[in-house]
Amino acid sequence: MKKLKFLLTIGLVPMLIMINYLKPSNIAFEKYYSNLLYPLISEKLRLITGWVIFSVGDVLYLFLGISLIYFLINDENNIFNKIINLGSSIFILTFLFYILWGFNYKRITIKDHLKIKNEFEKKELVNFTENLIIKINNKHKLLFIHDSMKPKNIYSFEENVQTSKENTAKLKGVFKESFLKSNYKNISVKKSLFSLPLTYMGFSGYINPFTNEANINRKIPSTSLTFVINHEIAHQLGIASEKDANFISYIMLINSDNQYHKFCGYSYALRLCLNELSKIDYNQYQNMLKKVNKGIIKDYVEINNFWKKYDGKIEEVSKRSYDLYLKQNNIQTGIKNYNESISLFLNFKNQINE
Repeated sequence: MKKLKFLLTIGLVPMLIMINYLKPSNIAFEKYYSNLLYPLISEKLRLITGWVIFSVGDVLYLFLGISLIYFLINDENNIFNKIINLGSSIFILTFLFYILWGFNYKRITIKDHLKIKNEFEKKELVNFTENLIIKINNKHKLLFIHDSMKPKNIYSFEENVQTSKENTAKLKGVFKESFLKSNYKNISVKKSLFSLPLTYMGFSGYINPFTNEANINRKIPSTSLTFVINHEIAHQLGIASEKDANFISYIMLINSDNQYHKFCGYSYALRLCLNELSKIDYNQYQNMLKKVNKGIIKDYVEINNFWKKYDGKIEEVSKRSYDLYLKQNNIQTGIKNYNESISLFLNFKNQINE
């Protein structure tokens, strides 16, 4: 056993180099992993974990954390044994990470699949934002009657999850090219046991690659919940890039049969567009802001205030760490990738189901 641990330890660096050497947007990974092996793996993992009412992955991480602390403070093993035990454990976890989910980082991006350009003109952003404002204002009045009424998520967590599952079926009707296995079986979306730490770290949710559970931060504002659930389900479908997961979530929502879910899709896209416009032309941004229903603005303010309460060093360190993680996995812009979805929103010509 010690010899095996030693071999795994010395094999860790070569394995990481080899994985890093594999080029992204890889046709082989797209065909044989993301669209063949991964759907089978993810479906079976969710079958195993989905019926459990709590997050199995969170408990697993807690166990690993406690085990690591015990390992570090335990004086029974000499330094050599500690190194090979730690090295072999990291090798196994890294290997499982990529086999169970991580190789989706090597798949072809949605931009390349749909031949969407990265760039957009200011005029395109303005026109898209104006259209979004009309759509969201109308949807807001339909759902909440008064334009000054702050949006309210009247659905339970479980109802939002079920509707989000139904939203995945809409993807087949939107994309002519079948690049996404959207036959989403075995729901496994949980409220995270680590919601408070996630909040301080600045995260709304995450996918556990070892259990394929979508773990949602239960402390976030209820109006953010719907988009986050759809975003994490996009990750479960094999979309690794944050930019692409945001786009898939947006497409799922605006094509939903549920009017509130449709509203949430518009709301997220509008917030992203307004934020981008504020950087390009602040006067134009202010003019646009005046056209948005007051109730919607109240919701945006509430969401911003919520995250401001938890700003601090923990978030800064966690975001830097996540930025490095994304760059290591071929997301060149790192954590900025979250906000780059806007180019996909603007440049994808989608027939919205009204």
